[in-house]
Amino acid sequence: MSGCSTVRSTKLLVSSWFGFSEISEGVYADDQMSPGQQREFLKTLSLSKERVSAFFGSIEASSKVFACSTEECFVSHGGVTAKGKAYGDSMLLLSPRGLDVTTAAHELTHIELHNRVGTFRSWREIPDWFDEGLAVLVSEDSRYTEDAWSKTTDNGCNAPKLENIGEMLGKGDWLLSYGTARREVGEWYLRAGRAGLEHLIAEVKNGGDFNSAFNSIASTEGASNPTLKRDCAKARSPLASR
Repeated sequence: MSGCSTVRSTKLLVSSWFGFSEISEGVYADDQMSPGQQREFLKTLSLSKERVSAFFGSIEASSKVFACSTEECFVSHGGVTAKGKAYGDSMLLLSPRGLDVTTAAHELTHIELHNRVGTFRSWREIPDWFDEGLAVLVSEDSRYTEDAWSKTTDNGCNAPKLENIGEMLGKGDWLLSYGTARREVGEWYLRAGRAGLEHLIAEVKNGGDFNSAFNSIASTEGASNPTLKRDCAKARSPLASR
């Protein structure tokens, strides 16, 4: 499925040949999207970019955004089951189910992180749990609340190990995977802040080890490797909110 998806996504490189029209600089919509839907999506995309910019301080990535108004469009250009899909730091494909601020901001966060670290370095060094946890945090996805996570994981007792989250994504309870990732990243960000995130990005970009940088930048409760400390006796502190 992944291989087929990658092959189909190459059509985006010549999108005008396959039913897309540019509706704003770097923004494309399939030819079945009505003018009204196009205007609404441009407003949505602007809001999602504001959300990402507010978190990072600015947007450095320059990516092309492709919006599909039908599932046929999404699947034929590389989409599978998710609402959206980011391709490295260069392209973003959204399904008709993902034409909202939260989904667009989630995928734009992936692109911004990969752009700042470098696509190859981010692929090699940034673990899935951090990549997804940061995207959920930045997008302000309302599904992943502290109460929902606590109930799902029995106050963290049943939370998965961070290193196992990558293989869980899209296969089970999203609160166990995305929710746990968001919580770990959020608690780290509560201590590290934007300066810490910028430091982490710079360290990894310049060849540093992610785990070492992650643990040294902020005083986490982990040991030598980042790991979620489970405390069944009491609920942990809530994540920072913006």
